[in-house]
Amino acid sequence: MAGTEDRGVLGGGVSRSRFLKLAGLGAGLSLFPGSLLPSGAGLAQTVGGPAILNDGRYPIAAWWPPPPVPNTNPDPASETARRYAELAGANFNTVIGGNGVSNDRANRLALEACGPNGLRLVLDDGRLRNAIEGTAPAQAARAGGQEEPEGVLQALNEQDSEQDVRAQAAADPAAITQRIQELQVRFGNGQYPALAGIFLYDEPGRSLFPTLRFAREEVERVFGGEELPYVNAWPSYASPSNALEAPSYEAYLNYYMNETQYPNSAIAPPFLSFDHYPLLANERTTTDYFYNHAVIRRFALRFGVPSWGFVQSMGFDGRGIGLAPRRSPDEAELFWQLNVALAYGVKGIQYFTYWTPASGNGIRFGNALITRAGQRTFLYNYAQRANEYLRRVGAVLLPLTSTSVTHANEPKPPRGAQPFRGNPYVRAATGSAVILSFFNKPGAPSERYMLVANRGPNRAAKARLTISNLVRGVEVFDPSAGADGAFVQTNLGGTPPQYLYPVISPGRARLYRLRTG
Repeated sequence: MAGTEDRGVLGGGVSRSRFLKLAGLGAGLSLFPGSLLPSGAGLAQTVGGPAILNDGRYPIAAWWPPPPVPNTNPDPASETARRYAELAGANFNTVIGGNGVSNDRANRLALEACGPNGLRLVLDDGRLRNAIEGTAPAQAARAGGQEEPEGVLQALNEQDSEQDVRAQAAADPAAITQRIQELQVRFGNGQYPALAGIFLYDEPGRSLFPTLRFAREEVERVFGGEELPYVNAWPSYASPSNALEAPSYEAYLNYYMNETQYPNSAIAPPFLSFDHYPLLANERTTTDYFYNHAVIRRFALRFGVPSWGFVQSMGFDGRGIGLAPRRSPDEAELFWQLNVALAYGVKGIQYFTYWTPASGNGIRFGNALITRAGQRTFLYNYAQRANEYLRRVGAVLLPLTSTSVTHANEPKPPRGAQPFRGNPYVRAATGSAVILSFFNKPGAPSERYMLVANRGPNRAAKARLTISNLVRGVEVFDPSAGADGAFVQTNLGGTPPQYLYPVISPGRARLYRLRTG
């Protein structure tokens, strides 16, 4: 575990879904992605399997989407379409269900709105969640396609209590299969091209793994492997006893992914998703941010799957339940989180959150990209610019394989970070602290890619990299060039040895292509 910043919540086994319940939000979809990517996540997107992992678009996902438009609205379809057009206008291409978008009516409206706006939906379903958790379905407000009221949603979702442990033991495999089949009939078979996945669970403890493995297999069987069986793992600072139900975080991930060793219980989804919110109050960051990224990277590479992570896109104060307060990011801090994730090989980004959650019961949320009243905040504009950058740079990095991640010019690297000691392409580094990440491109042995990321979000970085004579040419990616960005030749300084002098704004990064043939 990392430090004591969040011991009151995560140390006590309070999941994001429990956190939302405490805040008066409910929804079995927990709202809080709390960890980072471990230092190994970095395969190219997989070939075969769910379409969202193979369509060539870097996944940029909005977590906590616009809530359902009530039946009292004279034209709910038009208003839903407007809200999702606005979401797409911030350069998102994926939506994770929740915030009331969890029943047939709300999911139909969301899917109809996603398609024309180029969005993909990972569908959340309350009845499937009930079957997984072993809880009885809520009876209120189901007739006529009405959303469940928040109070009912809250009652469904205290996933780490003793009652939940018993409920997990009572999970109903027949009900899981039946509901997945119903979702396939209602939304599958190409009826809604925007359908990209089925949300199964957020931050499960080990006791729930066998049920989730069964649910994952059923989604793959019933939907023919086309839809993503979505599960999100705990962060590294979660309590081993109360949350992970494992002796350590790495043991937890091994139980989670290793189906050779645990053939009947490992969930082993086709991607490895995790969350981590690093921006503490008073300009501090969580102490295990890079460790979490490093471990996720390592497990993703080991099991041959892409990793997805989260960025913290809002501030919140959970001191009432023992959660250290987080600050709202400025634009540089938003870019910084994206670039750290890219440096550690992450192949999909999710925002915590898009729509602002409700505050209450000891938790106070600042505004996210959109307020609860549906108004844009300055964070919307930050995300719009950051996501356009991510769309372009992510498209280059998506098919690449992460080969190394190191921290240069840091006398004492943070926990989990490996110091840079030179490699065949860059012999030495001096100057400001930077993260140096290297990638291979399958089928292109004479190309290597290098991402140089500013180590911090608060000041510019200036570094000098000594380039090996194995490198015949260096190009830098200009994300502003054309419709999708382009590589342009850059000049090196000196006569052998030659030097590259990256100057990087706060929170930003530079992507280079090294020609070796």
